[in-house]
Amino acid sequence: MLLLTLCLFPTIGYQPSAFAAPRVDDMVMVPAGEFTMGASAESGGLPDERPLRLIYLGAFWIDRHEVTNVAYQEFVQATGYQAPANSAPALTLWEHNAPLPGIEQHPVVNVSWLDAVAFCRWANKRLPTEAEWEKAARGTDGRTYPWGNEWSFENGNSASYWARQTVQFADSTEWDAFWVKGVGAAISKEKGLKGEILTLPVGSFPAGASPYGVLDMAGNAAEWVQDWYNPNDYRTATLTNPQGPERGAIKAMRGGSWLKPAISLRTTDRDWGTMDSRPSGTGFRCARDAY
Repeated sequence: MLLLTLCLFPTIGYQPSAFAAPRVDDMVMVPAGEFTMGASAESGGLPDERPLRLIYLGAFWIDRHEVTNVAYQEFVQATGYQAPANSAPALTLWEHNAPLPGIEQHPVVNVSWLDAVAFCRWANKRLPTEAEWEKAARGTDGRTYPWGNEWSFENGNSASYWARQTVQFADSTEWDAFWVKGVGAAISKEKGLKGEILTLPVGSFPAGASPYGVLDMAGNAAEWVQDWYNPNDYRTATLTNPQGPERGAIKAMRGGSWLKPAISLRTTDRDWGTMDSRPSGTGFRCARDAY
C-alpha cells in the first residue's frame, strides 16, 4: 500500500549541516567476527534475504562515505577515464569532465559496476562484498536499519524523506504515481538537480550512521558491491567470508537510494543491475582488506 497523499506535499528547504569534506582515505575498520546476515519472513525479510544465517568475516576496512563527485573527478583527471553519464544526456550531472558546481560533495551517480571497480583499483581498494557491506551497515545485533530497528524517514535520503512521510510502492503503478505523475515528480522538478535527481551531500544524516560510524548506508545513492546477484545464493553460500556466486549475469547493489521506498532502506534489502548500467540512483563506496 502506498502511504502518502498525492495531492499535497510540504515545501522542503534542505539546509545541510556544516561538515568537513570527506577524505578519500577516510575508512572505518570492521573487526573480525560473526554477524547475522539476512532477514526472516517473520521480520519482513523478502525471499532473496532468506534464510537467516550466522556469517563469519575477517576484519576489513570500508569507506565512511560514499565516493563523492569530487573524489571521482580526481580519478577522471588522473587517468583520463570517462566521466559519469546518464543515458539521457540532458540528465547528466557532469560537464567538461567536472561535476556541476555545488554538487562536489554529493555521491557520484551514473557510474556502472565496471566504473566502480576501475575507481577502486586506482585507489588501491576494492568493492565490498555483500556480506561485508551488510555487516558494516547493521553491526552484530541484527538491526533492521543502520541506526536501529525503528524506521525514521529523517535518517536517510529516500522517497520518504522528500514526501515527509513513509512511502511504500506495492508495484510499478504506485512507483509511477509518485515519481512520474505525483508528489515525487513535483518535488524533483522543483528541487532536483537538472529537475530530476535528488542526491544530497554525503554525511548529511549523521543520525543514520551504522554501529561502526559508516554513513549513508540507507539511502542517498544505492551502492554497487562485488558480488554477482543470485536470489537463491543464501541457501548454499559458505558461512565464512562469502564472496557471492562464482558467475552470473547481473551485479548486486545495496542500501537503497533517494528514489526508493522505506522497505529498500533496510540493511538486508538486496537489489541488482547490469554491469554496464549507470542509474541516477546508484554510486558506490570502496573497501580494503585489513590483513
